[in-house]
Amino acid sequence: MRLFSIFCMIILCMTAPSEIYLAESTATMLDSTYADSQRDKPLSKVQIRSIKLTSDKKWNLKWKKVSGANGYEIARATEKNSKYKVIKKISSRKTLSYTDKTTRPKKRYYYKIRAVCTNGNSKKYGAYSQAMTVENIMMDSDFKITQYGNNKGRQSMFYTIKDTYGHLIVIDGGWTEDADMVRKIINSNGGHVDAWFLTHPHADHIGAFCAIYENPRNISIDKVYAVKMASPRLCLANAPWDNVDAYQKFRSMNIRQLKYVHRGNKFKIKSLKVEILSAYEKKIDIISSDLLNDGSMMFKVYGKNESMLFCADVGKRPSDYLKNKYGKKLKSDYIQMGHHGNGGLKKNFYKLVKPNIAFFDAPAWLMQNWNGTYTTPENKKYMKSLGSSVVSFATAPNTIILK
Repeated sequence: MRLFSIFCMIILCMTAPSEIYLAESTATMLDSTYADSQRDKPLSKVQIRSIKLTSDKKWNLKWKKVSGANGYEIARATEKNSKYKVIKKISSRKTLSYTDKTTRPKKRYYYKIRAVCTNGNSKKYGAYSQAMTVENIMMDSDFKITQYGNNKGRQSMFYTIKDTYGHLIVIDGGWTEDADMVRKIINSNGGHVDAWFLTHPHADHIGAFCAIYENPRNISIDKVYAVKMASPRLCLANAPWDNVDAYQKFRSMNIRQLKYVHRGNKFKIKSLKVEILSAYEKKIDIISSDLLNDGSMMFKVYGKNESMLFCADVGKRPSDYLKNKYGKKLKSDYIQMGHHGNGGLKKNFYKLVKPNIAFFDAPAWLMQNWNGTYTTPENKKYMKSLGSSVVSFATAPNTIILK
């Protein structure tokens, strides 16, 4: 029995190393197969977690780890859609942040990052990330656009556009009752208006302007841009329900800085590019009876990389005409919704614009359809379905940086 046990132990000792070698070999083969399969897989697109300015105004980037990557490449440009240049090659899978120390003060940069897998002499690249820049901080070429609400819960329209050099543009202003608020905001920005846009002569748009122009006090205005609208008599003949009191007051004023704009006009106010897409003309008279609203000034402003479309009170009737005329040119990063977001332009018009943020110039009763006759909630839902964020007077003042 003892001899049998010794014999069994000898047999085990002779066979164990071979079995162990086979097990290790199998594991190595499996690891190799897994590595090969990982090499065959495409690298995922990098997701940038954040871009921030450091205390010494350098640009710091952070991104998420990409499976299978053992390095990253960072590319940079000064315009979002221009040519990007690789500024940094990172050869570590563990490095997930980078501070760009070659930037200049007061200059905006855009970054893209892609994952890299290096295997010997071969390299595999993932797709570049979406171009990103620091948000909510103004650079030299940027503009701050702010939407203001009405203190008494009424619908109105009032925006300011300001560049980094202090130049100020005012759009409409709201009711006569809003004049004190508008004065305060203009004075807080230096008391000088480089250009004042009046989209159309309804009281909720030009009331404050008329009050301030009649009694400017210490406010100075360089230019006033408005629409050469149909006569009050013709406006009422087409829409007897309308009110032309504010329009008649405006016509009675001697505005020496006044300049009428027309569809197709393009010009600059300091460094801001402006294009008039629609204003009252014979075509509007043919397709609409609501001349004061549908004859509103629709215009687009352009930053270096982004744009915002102001629709004033333009409604459904001109929608197809404008959509067919401009097509993809309507695409904008931001939009001021037609007619406060109630009624207004057609959905297929907004689909072409497809903005990141939609501004509704509307208080709670209009946004929530308190009396059951407004289409604002429907339009809000539709804009969200396009991927747009929605802001209104509930969170005003609402500000974006037009880059």
